[in-house]
Amino acid sequence: MLFGVVGGRGINACVSSIRGRLMISGSMIAATLLAATQAAQARLPDANTLETSTDSRPIVRLVQSSPLLSVEIPAGSLNNALVQLGKETGLRITFNADLVAGLTTPGVSGRMTRNEALKKLLADTELRVSPIADAGVVIVPPPLQTAQVTELQGIVVVDAVLEGTLTDSYAAPDSFSATRTDTDNIKTPQSSQSITRKALEDADARTVSDSYEYLAGVVRNNNTGGLFGDSYIVRGFFGDNILINGNRTGSPTNLDTANVERVELLRGPTATLFGRADPGGLVNIITKQPLATAHYHASVTGGAGFFEDGDRAREFRGTIDVGGPIGAQDNVRYRLNMAADFRRTFRQDINDRVFMVAPVVEIRLTDRTTANIELSYQHKEFAFDRGVTFVNNALPLARDFSVGSGQTPTIEGDYLTNTIRVDHRFGESLKGRLGIYFSKNAVEGEGIQFGQVAGTTATAQRRFVDADDQFITVQPELVAKFAMGATKHTVLMGLDASWQKNDVFLPFAREGAGFNIFNPMFPVNSPAIGGFGTLQFDRKLKSRAIGAYVQDQIDVTEQLSLVAGIRFDKVWLDEDFQFGVEGFSAFDAKRVNELDDSAWLPRFGFVYRPIPEVGIYASYSKSYRPPTAGGLTDASGNTVDAETGTNYEVGAKLSAYDGKLSGTISAFRADKENVLEPDTNDLLSVQQVNLGKVRSQGFEFDLSGEVTRNVSVGVSYAYTHVFINSDENANLPRGTRLRNVPWQTASLQLAYKFDEGPLSGLRLFGGVVYESEKLTNTSATIKTELPSYVRFDVGASYKFEDNWEAQVLIKNVGDEVYYTSAAGQNNVAVGEPFRATFGLKARF
Repeated sequence: MLFGVVGGRGINACVSSIRGRLMISGSMIAATLLAATQAAQARLPDANTLETSTDSRPIVRLVQSSPLLSVEIPAGSLNNALVQLGKETGLRITFNADLVAGLTTPGVSGRMTRNEALKKLLADTELRVSPIADAGVVIVPPPLQTAQVTELQGIVVVDAVLEGTLTDSYAAPDSFSATRTDTDNIKTPQSSQSITRKALEDADARTVSDSYEYLAGVVRNNNTGGLFGDSYIVRGFFGDNILINGNRTGSPTNLDTANVERVELLRGPTATLFGRADPGGLVNIITKQPLATAHYHASVTGGAGFFEDGDRAREFRGTIDVGGPIGAQDNVRYRLNMAADFRRTFRQDINDRVFMVAPVVEIRLTDRTTANIELSYQHKEFAFDRGVTFVNNALPLARDFSVGSGQTPTIEGDYLTNTIRVDHRFGESLKGRLGIYFSKNAVEGEGIQFGQVAGTTATAQRRFVDADDQFITVQPELVAKFAMGATKHTVLMGLDASWQKNDVFLPFAREGAGFNIFNPMFPVNSPAIGGFGTLQFDRKLKSRAIGAYVQDQIDVTEQLSLVAGIRFDKVWLDEDFQFGVEGFSAFDAKRVNELDDSAWLPRFGFVYRPIPEVGIYASYSKSYRPPTAGGLTDASGNTVDAETGTNYEVGAKLSAYDGKLSGTISAFRADKENVLEPDTNDLLSVQQVNLGKVRSQGFEFDLSGEVTRNVSVGVSYAYTHVFINSDENANLPRGTRLRNVPWQTASLQLAYKFDEGPLSGLRLFGGVVYESEKLTNTSATIKTELPSYVRFDVGASYKFEDNWEAQVLIKNVGDEVYYTSAAGQNNVAVGEPFRATFGLKARF
């Protein structure tokens, strides 16, 4: 188990400590994995192996150790039947989606081995089964041999650990997030959406936040210049609750996508399953996992942006993705993803550097037990950049204007995560999972931001940060499947216990002399931190929580499914808070706050499918979130209560073409009490305003997948009306809109691939992103808005010589001027101008 610990306020000591412990921990993991590998290879029987005859029929060689299972798969699509068989029995099945397109199966029913079930499903086809050692099978056409199946593109992998399907398209037929079980999206009474690996690549989404533009109802939130991790707004509510493979996390940075398989959005309250969360929803990151087939991928990308006075922005990026089975028995698999990214951004004197490495190892300890150990380390060097400012209620500054130009210092961040997951199948109807997640984030450095802006005169101010976050969660679960009369049940029971320690030290220097914002003499005056007038904010927050939950998914009939669940959460918070101005003892304040709270969180919903491809659903659920993000007091020093919410939602889902095309249309209303929002009038941006009651209502639509074998599409639209729905805050009357929430958002991704003729190997793709106007500040007397915008992206790729692919991508083709988010009028994040990149990929 890897639990690295980093501390101290010296960045060199911090980085050295993390890197040193990373090396020590890596040695420990290597030794542990070596011992586990040897044990696994010694203990595992050579079971469930398949042979192929000389004709077109598969022959299954059954071994006595193969267990008998109760299998119930109805007649219908062969694609769906293979996916269901893999999920129910744990058999790893790999097949090309086009190979089984349009084929049907008579189904299978009764007690048998999983190999017998597979044989019966393929009985009416000409397909063969080829083994991958004893770990799984590949479905191939009669003339194809196993050795030829090396290309991952277009192949569907049914994986028992991830409990999902891996596709090379925009299609995502299932979502682990919606129920924490292997349930198709169409049978879940909640709106969800996924951005697959292919969609991420087409959008050039190098960080997780880049994917938000293509998720209905989600927009970026201002994240304080990148200091405090990723932040987003979903259905009008602020959120920083990001899951990784279904595990709660601490305060993750804006994660690189090099090891990301898909980004899932679960809309609406999720507290019954995941605990403390907002009624808007949450983001779950599914990482790349080891595969049955060995692969070796590498890519290099370079680009430039032409802006204002010429060539300013440049970038370089390299990635590696390798993995596959280890040893002849294939009891151990690995995958290693690495990325190095350097950007000379379009912002003056602001450069970003990222290095990340993410190894993962999967060990089949027995034919019923699988262990998964995953590590991710990311090092970032970036400038504290809060964007541009309004001047006289307008945005006249050039997009590259940076108040820290000529003296922009660097902030360094180190982000370490470790996950250990063990899956065990107790029997044909009961399986368990134990997940342990640990993260350690450390950020330290200095930056420059706007102080005050009055007319055309502005001041600058230095800001230092030393933040450290440690988070641990342990989560055991059981999933039981059984029949009770005519109904079928999938019962989920689980516990999760978490501990978090978050320390933030934020000193601010006094403001420098004023300068003309339209004629600045860089570097502008910004006194050093320390001495008379320095503001200091120091907070230490400890959080402990435990939750217990149970959920039952009931198939009443083939058409009607119900979901009911309840969770109990208990939270203990302790906060030491100190604020002062050096030289002014009258302003010094120190508070010690505690919170001991609990909540019951129910969930209920149903799905009715008049035809197999369409599901109509409705749901009701509650949400709960203690005030951990910004402390336990508001801007007036009053202790705040936990945020609670209620959500009602109705909608319809589509799953067509064997799950290759799916979509959701939904209408919702969410009410939330004790809503806290960072006070953008607070210079430190650490105090919070209690908005009272807030209501969010609207509707959303998304559709993604393959329209034909050559055409992939992703469409999303959201209308969100979020406003204060009480008069608890005299300065914020009922009806006041919330900042950073546009009325409307929309996006489109479209791709076409040529698979025959002289253009075979060519793929064209592009995207469109739209946002309407949005407020910069909820509580400001004079309301200012960020303008609406439409951005166009285009790209093309070409495969040649089987293993090579070249790609060109142009973002913001029309060089649209746009702004992504704001924290008041003085901190407005700028959207990226025109940028062109060229990349080369190698796959073996």
